[in-house]
Amino acid sequence: MEPTQNIAPADKAWRGVAMALLVGMSFAANTSLAAVAYSGGATPLAVLLARTGTAFIVLNFLLMARGIPRVLPRAQRRTAIIIGCFFSSYSFGVLLAIQYLPVGLVVATFYTFPILVGLVEWWSGRQALSARTAFALTTAFVGILCALDVFGASLHRLGIALCLLGAVGVTIVITLSARLRGTGDSRPITLHMLGTALVIFSVVVLTHGGANLPHTPYAWLAFIAGPMFYAFGIITLFMVYAKIGPVKASLFMNIEPVTSVVLGYLLLDQRLAPLQLFGIALVVSAVLLVESAKRKPTIIHAQSSLDD
Repeated sequence: MEPTQNIAPADKAWRGVAMALLVGMSFAANTSLAAVAYSGGATPLAVLLARTGTAFIVLNFLLMARGIPRVLPRAQRRTAIIIGCFFSSYSFGVLLAIQYLPVGLVVATFYTFPILVGLVEWWSGRQALSARTAFALTTAFVGILCALDVFGASLHRLGIALCLLGAVGVTIVITLSARLRGTGDSRPITLHMLGTALVIFSVVVLTHGGANLPHTPYAWLAFIAGPMFYAFGIITLFMVYAKIGPVKASLFMNIEPVTSVVLGYLLLDQRLAPLQLFGIALVVSAVLLVESAKRKPTIIHAQSSLDD
């Protein structure tokens, strides 16, 4: 993970926490609204083009208004483009999975990525794997089994595979982008990632089609609102990292799976069995346990002023 900033003063810390919660809820709203758009005839490619294009345009104008350079050095640009390819792949996979699985289940499975990030950091020697983390990983595995209801329910195998591949994809994006941006401004890198994904989605649509728009007023409302939530979430995410640090931000952003379950019930009338709800709770609890385990060594690291 990227080096931890100095601990924010008390009068600013609560703002970072509130922003992190809003980011998590915004991503959950985007995912749930995508499912509503699907119900009205929209396709994943259309939703991806709308949300990626909206975020790219908003971020581009934001950087222009603040006079922040948008051009990256050649080496950084190449890496950002590669990350953008992974970014587009996992984004498509997760949105496609919503066609096969309930929203809450998709997000709960996808949100195992913080644990995968922890494993990558341990494997790379950047973070030790404690007994507490090992227990959390076991708990998360049991939670996924319960959430997927492998003991009785018949769920779409492709949907499950897409969720898990999405978790792997976002793990690659997070770990690579953290190393690429270092202590610099992450927004130009995010702009290149979004631009790369936008080009890929556009080429796919031009060559193969498949970007069908919704045909009901309710679906159109969701199709328009979803990208707004996504743009806010993806742009604000790195502001939260700068304000309270990535570890604490990830801790509070775990509200996303819970919010997705609630929105899936309110917007889509999706009901999960008690065993599946219990499994989702286990997954969220395991991620929270892993993130809370990272906090103590991170604070010591910051106080000792050592580089990552």
